[in-house]
Amino acid sequence: MEETRIIYETLKGERVNDVHWWRVKQAMITCELPLNKSGFELFIALKKTSPRYFSQYHKVKRQITKQLEPSIGEGITGSQFIKLLEQLNIYPNQSTISRWFKTCGGFKSKAFYNKTVLIPICALALIYKSKTQNNSLAKVS
Repeated sequence: MEETRIIYETLKGERVNDVHWWRVKQAMITCELPLNKSGFELFIALKKTSPRYFSQYHKVKRQITKQLEPSIGEGITGSQFIKLLEQLNIYPNQSTISRWFKTCGGFKSKAFYNKTVLIPICALALIYKSKTQNNSLAKVS
């Protein structure tokens, strides 16, 4: 089990204390992420992109792996990403999109975004969609 901690600390770039490590393991188990290099990379990217909602990743994981990853491929441009969101019936404000892309230098429609950057952002978009649907249903009742 210490090997996984070493992998995490190497990716993080710093030594972490026992409580931090325990919380990371619990969060990854909750998010249904594997305790390996790719799982830690995704966890760190989700945590950077949205510290508040990363724990809801397990709710959208299946949709990301079956629908979004094949359409993203190795990466897409910003305008293609907007079209992808529209296909999923997700219509965020421009400020919301800018906030999602803040960690990778901001959103540009002609810029090419790699798969590793887009997967956490797609997770946020799906969580955003579920939250807005739930809020609109609560207001109607």
